[in-house]
Amino acid sequence: MQIVLIGAGNIGRALTRDILDSEKEARILAVDFDDKALAATAALDPSGRVTTRKAAAESTGEIEQLMRGKDVVVNCTYGARCMEILDAAIATKTPYIDVHGTLLMEERFSRSDAAKAAGVTALIGMGVSPGLTNMLGAWGARKFKGEVTIECEYATFRPINPSEGLLETALRQFRNGVQAPIFENGKVSYLPPFSGAQKTRFRGVDEEVELVYTPHSEPQTIPRFVKNAKRVTVRGAYQSSIMNLLKSLHAFGLMDPARRVTVDGKQVDFQPLLREALNGDGSPKPAGVVTNYVMRVRVTGEEGVVEISLGHPKGWDPLPQGRMTALPTAYAVRLVAKKEFVNHGVVGAELFSDAQVDGCLAHLHARGLWVDQTRKI
Repeated sequence: MQIVLIGAGNIGRALTRDILDSEKEARILAVDFDDKALAATAALDPSGRVTTRKAAAESTGEIEQLMRGKDVVVNCTYGARCMEILDAAIATKTPYIDVHGTLLMEERFSRSDAAKAAGVTALIGMGVSPGLTNMLGAWGARKFKGEVTIECEYATFRPINPSEGLLETALRQFRNGVQAPIFENGKVSYLPPFSGAQKTRFRGVDEEVELVYTPHSEPQTIPRFVKNAKRVTVRGAYQSSIMNLLKSLHAFGLMDPARRVTVDGKQVDFQPLLREALNGDGSPKPAGVVTNYVMRVRVTGEEGVVEISLGHPKGWDPLPQGRMTALPTAYAVRLVAKKEFVNHGVVGAELFSDAQVDGCLAHLHARGLWVDQTRKI
C-alpha cells in the first residue's frame, strides 16, 4: 500500500500513526513545507516505512510527480490549495481523499466529471465533522422510507491556539461575514453566526452546552447523496470561555477581514495582529483546559429516531479533535487504497455502505472511542 500524505500537521501525523499500526505493508511518503513537521512524521516509524519530501502544495509539477503510481493521495493541508492537489490527482489518475469542509467545496465538486473520465475516486470532506457525520447521516436515512431530518451536533473543548491551523479554524468559523448553511425543503439558506442557539447535554461532558449553527458543509453535501433528506443542520460549540471571546470579537467587528488599524503611523491589517495576540508565546490559552470532543448525529423520520453519539475517555489524546478527524480518514484511506471503496467522480462519505459504516465504527471503538447507538423505530 503506497500512500502520499500531503500536509504533515497534527491530523496528518495521527493518520500516519494509525495506518502504520494497522497496515504492516503500508509505505507513506509525507510531503510538507515544514521541516519540523516532516521530522516528527518520520520519527513515527524509524524502520523507514515513512519517507519525507519538502515541497509546497502549489508546486503542482512536483506534487504530480510524487503521487504518480501511488495507491492513494491524502490531502491533510489547511485546504487553500486543495484544488491544485485535486487536479494533480485527476491528472495522474490517483485516488484522492481530503479533510476539507466548506472551503472551495463547489469548486471541488465541479471536477466530478473530470474525475469520472479519469476513473478516479475523489472522496472529499472526510474526517469527523464533516466526514463521519455524512457517513452516519446517510446510514441513518437508509433506515427510513420517507423524508428525514438529519441533525449533526458536536462540542469541542480545547485551548484556542493548540496550533496555527486550529486557531484559524476557530476564527474562520465565526468571522464577520461568514454565514452558517442549513438545508430545508430543497434549498440551502444561510444564517448569521451564533444563530439557532440550543442547549443540550453530551455523554462525557459535565455541564450543559449551548450549541449554535456553524458553517460546516454537511447541509450542502448530504442532500447531494441522500435523496430523502428534508432538513440538514449542524450545530456546534467550543467551551463557554472561547465562545464568549468569539462572540465579543464578532460583536466589535474585530474578526472582520477588512478591518485595518494604525500601528506606528501605518495602516495594517488587523487579522494577523489578532492571530499573533491569541498565539502569543505559544502557551495554551486558556491554560489548564481538559480537552474533549464529542459528537452526535440524529436522524428523525415518521417512523421514529436513529441516533449515534461518540467520544473518547479523559486523557485519550492531548488534541482529540485532530486524532478523531484522522481516524475515520485513515479507515477510508485503507478502503480506497485496497479498491474496496470505488466511486468515480468527486463524492462524499455518504456513499459508504452499511457494512463499511459498521466497520468504521468498529475501527473507532478499537482505538478507544465510545460509541452509543439509539434506535426508536
